[in-house]
Amino acid sequence: MEEILQKAHELGELLAAAPELARYQEQEIAFYSDETAQQCLRTYEQKSAALSEEMKQATMTPEALEGFRSRMSENMAELTKNATAREYLEAKSAFNRIVTSVNEIIGYHIRGEQAEGGGCGGNCSGCSGCH
Repeated sequence: MEEILQKAHELGELLAAAPELARYQEQEIAFYSDETAQQCLRTYEQKSAALSEEMKQATMTPEALEGFRSRMSENMAELTKNATAREYLEAKSAFNRIVTSVNEIIGYHIRGEQAEGGGCGGNCSGCSGCH
């Protein structure tokens, strides 16, 4: 057990020293300090919440689902027109890919197989799109 914990500490130190984490942290500070970017985020969140409410009321057909996906993509495109927001989301996504890959590797060695879905964890926050 001690060796496992030691390796976990080593992995944590490597992740903490990753340039992707440093970039993510820098972009996070810039993003939350930029009032224009924050207004873009608030608008995105409002539109997303309204769309989510609309989805709850709708009969979910394949066409309706595609329409909601399209509108969510439009909302994200609007948010990422702001350079600060876009750079933040890209940096967040890059670091998240590293963490996801680490988790997949650990899972592979525990289960002996790769995760289903080509490695997508299903959490789309900060995702730059499906493969």
